[in-house]
Amino acid sequence: MSEDQFTARAAVLWGTIPMQARERLLKNVFCRNCRGSVEIIKFTGEERDGNLVLTGSCAKCGQGVARVVETSQVDSSGN
Repeated sequence: MSEDQFTARAAVLWGTIPMQARERLLKNVFCRNCRGSVEIIKFTGEERDGNLVLTGSCAKCGQGVARVVETSQVDSSGN
């Protein structure tokens, strides 16, 4: 993954997620074509409404997939 795949804000959000959690997120994306959880490949990231949105392709069939990582619900107190 190269940093140019992410907008600046998305790169900051992605950087706050622990490495093991990132790996789990990337391997748990729903594909409508495969009808199940798949790995996302060739993905980009952007921030929308305070959340991180990963957009890419299904590793199995190549169909477009997306994963929303809800980061906007975490406040500064950690709750």
